[in-house]
Amino acid sequence: MARAVRNRAETNWAYWSFITPAFVLYLFVFGFPIILSFVLSVSNYGGGKMFGGDPWSLVGLGEYFKLANDSNFWLALKNNIYIVLISVLGQIPLAFVLAYIIFRKIVRWGEGWQAILYVPAIISVIVLGIMWKMIFASNGLLADIINAMDTQTFLTSLNGLLANGLNVTDDFVTKLLAISDPRALTGFTNPLADIKDLILSNGYTTQNLEVFRSDMVNLLAPKWTPDFLSKQDIAMIPILFVTLWVWTGMYIIMFHANMQKIDTAIIEAARIDGASELQVLSHVIVPNLSGVLANAAILCIAGSLNTFALIWAMTAGGPMNITQVLAIYMFQNAFIGVPNFPLANAISVFIVLFSFILIGLTLLVERRYGGRE
Repeated sequence: MARAVRNRAETNWAYWSFITPAFVLYLFVFGFPIILSFVLSVSNYGGGKMFGGDPWSLVGLGEYFKLANDSNFWLALKNNIYIVLISVLGQIPLAFVLAYIIFRKIVRWGEGWQAILYVPAIISVIVLGIMWKMIFASNGLLADIINAMDTQTFLTSLNGLLANGLNVTDDFVTKLLAISDPRALTGFTNPLADIKDLILSNGYTTQNLEVFRSDMVNLLAPKWTPDFLSKQDIAMIPILFVTLWVWTGMYIIMFHANMQKIDTAIIEAARIDGASELQVLSHVIVPNLSGVLANAAILCIAGSLNTFALIWAMTAGGPMNITQVLAIYMFQNAFIGVPNFPLANAISVFIVLFSFILIGLTLLVERRYGGRE
């Protein structure tokens, strides 16, 4: 009995000897900043030297009450929740299904597809943000492609009107107006009369139809200006799309690597018993990887609430801060304009607490519904 107690004591001593240095380092690197951030959030600290500088003191939870009444805070929180949802409910299911397709060799060259889908995750998010900003801009690549298609459609219809040459009549102008962009006609008091006079006054004839076509395209062809990133109701859509595109590949790698640990005999036995691919996925693969799914969800939550660089590169918060998230809101209060360090630290503390709540809920769900690995 005494020997068993001594062995247990030696084991505990060895365990704590190994774990204590790492635990102390962890507390210093992660715990101390969190505690200091909370202290500053309930203080009137205004910057400068913390010790030996201007005096500061603890003043209470006033900054947290300011957050509760700040519309910018609630907008940032709402945008962050959108990112959490697209990450947890978008990246993870999509990555899991794609990883399963590659794992089961349902498509050819699965390893190659895995590498291609992972590429966005290894490129700087600043570079990706600038690239997608150029694509979604009002004069960007997406607008160019759609406008080129609309212009071609307009030209096809215009060529149909010009099949028998240019004959400027009321009927011709009426048909021309019918294929025109309604927004281009808003500048005319009487579009029918005004455009007819415009065509006649410029002396267009059947001999110079190319000039006529070019001028009509510039004047009347549909011109789409998306400007996604500055519109209140849709500004977050491009950001959510890019978030889904960038990080899904990382989770494909994670899920595929863990799927390869599953005994293939179990899967083949299920297939022999008549299970479909969907049944294998839902009743064999998912229960065996429930812990991995929970870890992936935790990574998604932590990454989503710390999202900064991608959104900053794409919009820098956007007009009226419509794409602002908590990390950007914290940065703006700490480093832009007149700094408010207590408010910035209150935001950072809220991010940490909100992360803990979401991660705790994730672990509860995994414990309740997860399988045994």
